[in-house]
Amino acid sequence: MLRICLSVVAACSLVVAPAAAAAEPRLTVPRWRMPQTLQCYGPVGKEVPAPILFAPGTGSDGSRVLLLGGGAFTAMGRTLCTISFPRRTTADLQVSVEYLVYAIRRLSRQAGRPISVAGISQGGLLIRVALTYWPSLGRQVAHAVTAAATHHGSRGTAETTVTCLTRGCPPALWQQRTGSAFLRALNRDRDETPGRTSYTTVRSASDEVVRPQAGPRPTSALEGAANILIQDVCPGRVTTHLGTAVDSVTIAALADAVRHPGPAKVSRLPADVCTHPYGTGLDEARTSAFLAAASQLFSLGGDLPVVRAEPPVRSWMKRPSPPTRREGER
Repeated sequence: MLRICLSVVAACSLVVAPAAAAAEPRLTVPRWRMPQTLQCYGPVGKEVPAPILFAPGTGSDGSRVLLLGGGAFTAMGRTLCTISFPRRTTADLQVSVEYLVYAIRRLSRQAGRPISVAGISQGGLLIRVALTYWPSLGRQVAHAVTAAATHHGSRGTAETTVTCLTRGCPPALWQQRTGSAFLRALNRDRDETPGRTSYTTVRSASDEVVRPQAGPRPTSALEGAANILIQDVCPGRVTTHLGTAVDSVTIAALADAVRHPGPAKVSRLPADVCTHPYGTGLDEARTSAFLAAASQLFSLGGDLPVVRAEPPVRSWMKRPSPPTRREGER
């Protein structure tokens, strides 16, 4: 939903907004289904700080985001809102992203201002897809913070690769593989941080799932974003893939981003950020136990979609990028 512009920009909106909206993909998921996947754990409105919408990763859902990291959002003084994407975030990303587009539009309207969005792994990738192909969302998202996101794909593990090739995998795994048709379409000559939104990425050199995270082209980093490597802030720290979501550096970066214009800055992170492994508001013993059980909690077994090849890339993903933003537009 486009915000009503005030006098000085109204004329520009009348010319630009309809054209941008016309170029955006139409949402095809039944409208009655989308509200069922959005859950907020606190008030959303003009009288309270804007909420943070968190997008979970593959194999997870909104309830697990609350269990793992809910305390951090309470400590931030922000309402946590989550999305439970289809089939525990294993379905076709081209479908899942529609739920995110809907949620951003709804929450920004309820809040009466731009909101912040954050995501782990596939959730971070979906945020970028939404902001790339629905450029009108740039006026509704102030900050995007992604942790261990599969922006440029993941090599995964040898076991996963063999399984996908021999028995099939959920659509989302095919699409997040390095070199997938989905990622080739997304990353082909496009602005990696489109629109007015401020982008921050956080990654761990010891990520065992989404790789590579070091070297000249880390898969989770974005051109034009503030790209933070946890080990640059806390040398020697070992943080797992899922642990990146609740690492003290990630939570501090998210808190810094939502409190300031522009992306997070390492120079503004608390001096004691490396003295505790997890974000402020999270119980260390409980969080450690949750992460230790992650292989069972986020298992991809059960009644999940399995396909023998990557889903076809939809026509809207092949469209040229919208015009590059002007200097100072952010």
